[in-house]
Amino acid sequence: ANECFTQLGIQRTSVQDVARKASVSRGTIYRYFVDRDVLIEAAIEHGAQGFYREVAAAMAKKSTLAEQLGAMAETHAKILLDHRTRNRLMADDAELMRHMVADGDAAVRRTTKFLEPYVRDAQKRGEVGAGVDVTAGSEWLARIIYSFSTVNQGLTFDMTKPATVRRYVEKFAINGLR
Repeated sequence: ANECFTQLGIQRTSVQDVARKASVSRGTIYRYFVDRDVLIEAAIEHGAQGFYREVAAAMAKKSTLAEQLGAMAETHAKILLDHRTRNRLMADDAELMRHMVADGDAAVRRTTKFLEPYVRDAQKRGEVGAGVDVTAGSEWLARIIYSFSTVNQGLTFDMTKPATVRRYVEKFAINGLR
């Protein structure tokens, strides 16, 4: 499905296109996915899991929460920059935008859960205030990271230069957690 979305855009991709690409019948697709929306949601979830694996690998190389979040933001920016669906088709694919907005709550929840162990460890190291609720702090950071998906250009960073996004996040993100 993701290959079809990349080539055609979500709006123009049919279940038949996905079946043809997978060399199976439409009926086979419908056995696994009740309808097209469920197929799209599964593709988004699959992409999200790949994102978290890549981000975790980048964060593992860093020792402070600020550096880890910087690595997450830089990886996120690189993925967005490289993602052909976003670059080529997002501007005119209303259905992709609808799914991104609809998935926003789920994306923030997934990212909050992903960040909780990092924030908890940072709290133990004294980087995050002892009185900061780990879940609330993680949600704050998740919302910051998610905002990069919806805004292409900043005044003080350039999404086409992921290192500038990393520096921006490293400098400001955890200040609210002290």
